[in-house]
Amino acid sequence: MAMSKRCIPYTPRNREAKESIFALVTTTGVHLRNQEPYIEDDNSWRLLPGDMQTDQLMITHDHYDHNDADQDINCVFPIDRLRELAAEGLIGGINNKHLGFGFTQNLRDLYERAAPAMAKEIMRSQADGVIVTAGCPLCHRVATAIQREIEMTGIPTVQITVIPESTGQAGAPRAIHPQDFQPGHNLGGPHQKSLQRQILLDAIRRWEAREEPGTIWELTYKQSAE
Repeated sequence: MAMSKRCIPYTPRNREAKESIFALVTTTGVHLRNQEPYIEDDNSWRLLPGDMQTDQLMITHDHYDHNDADQDINCVFPIDRLRELAAEGLIGGINNKHLGFGFTQNLRDLYERAAPAMAKEIMRSQADGVIVTAGCPLCHRVATAIQREIEMTGIPTVQITVIPESTGQAGAPRAIHPQDFQPGHNLGGPHQKSLQRQILLDAIRRWEAREEPGTIWELTYKQSAE
């Protein structure tokens, strides 16, 4: 039975970030170049292997500007920054698989079938925590629905939102909001490695924090060229 958005699912973490395996889940339209592109409203997702390289990834999505993310996928899908944190011992490791999703207005099927099935994919993986990103405003609602389902399986999650109104109204368990960032720039601009790293670290810090479910941290960053 679906949970009311007024009830926010919340799983307290049971280990530190440095001991935890993290997965990425995104509704920004990320997929492998050799996978079928997303078709709007079909609610299919793509399994993204943990050992993929960024040059194997592309974006299929017509509802937000992803020109910068096309240059640097880490703007919306911070796999390189996550690997760097793992190499430094700041997180326990990278999950063996991640999930990508495209644009949908088929919300009933999302809530009843797709989101629970995606949550099961994560539950059956090595993940101890999940970092969620989204593209357009509706994609933030979709991402939050998936995030809530993952949380209900017992895995704590955090979203990096650029549309906090959608994320909050949909009942995300945890989130951070880089203020004044636009869709397609959840972690900043292309090749802004230091900024991307800081935002990702703050998301993990929010993941670790024991605060009231639904709390969105409002954070300010300086977007300088590197």
